[in-house]
Amino acid sequence: MRYESVANIFSQISKVYDRFLSTATAGQVHSWQKELISRMNPFGNWLDVGTGTGEVLKKLGDRYEGLRVGIDPAFGMLRVAKEKCPDCFFLQALGEELPFKNKSFKNISLSLVFRHLQDKKRFIEEAKRVLEEGGKVGIIDIGRFRGTPVLLFLMRTILKPVGLLLFGREKWDFFIHSVEESYSLEEVRGMFEGKGFRLEYSNRRFLGVVQVAVFVKTA
Repeated sequence: MRYESVANIFSQISKVYDRFLSTATAGQVHSWQKELISRMNPFGNWLDVGTGTGEVLKKLGDRYEGLRVGIDPAFGMLRVAKEKCPDCFFLQALGEELPFKNKSFKNISLSLVFRHLQDKKRFIEEAKRVLEEGGKVGIIDIGRFRGTPVLLFLMRTILKPVGLLLFGREKWDFFIHSVEESYSLEEVRGMFEGKGFRLEYSNRRFLGVVQVAVFVKTA
C-alpha cells in the first residue's frame, strides 16, 4: 500500500487511535513506551518516527534536555500530536527520507511503526546518518513469533467487530496485513547489525506479541 493511502487511513482514525490502542493493549502500551524511554540516551535531540499522536514525545516531558521532534506522513495525526505536545516540533515526512542534517539526533524512536516502513533498509541507513555517535534507535512493535497465527485469527474473528466499528473494513484489513508483514526480533536484529548497529536491549511483552528493542550506532 502506498504511503499516500497509509497516511489517509491514519489521518481518518487520528481522533480514535489513542483510545483504540489503549483498549487493544489493555493499557500496556504506556508501560512499553516508558520502558523504551528508560533505555534510551537520557538527553540530546530526540526524533520520533511515525509519531502518530505524539504520545512518546509527550511522555518525555517538558524537562527533557533536547529538542523533541516528530515526523509522520499523516497530517491528521500531526494535528492531534501538536495539540497534545505544543512544545514539540512536528513535520510531515517519511522515515526513509529524513529531512535533517547528519548527526542531528541522539535518539530515534518508533512506537508500533517499524513494520509499516516500506523500505526498512533505507530507513536504517537514514537513521545511521542523522544519529550522533553512540546514538540509539528504539523500537516497539508487533513481532512475528509462535503465536502470530493465533493473533491473526483473533483479528479476523473476535476482534473484528470492534475493529470494523471503529475503523471500517479497509482500515481493519490494513492492520491485519501489517501483522502478517511483521518481522521476528532476529530478523530485525540482522537488518540493523548489517548497517553498523548492535543490539543493546530487547524484551518481549504482551505474551510475546510485542517486542521492545534498542540498537546503538557503533560505526
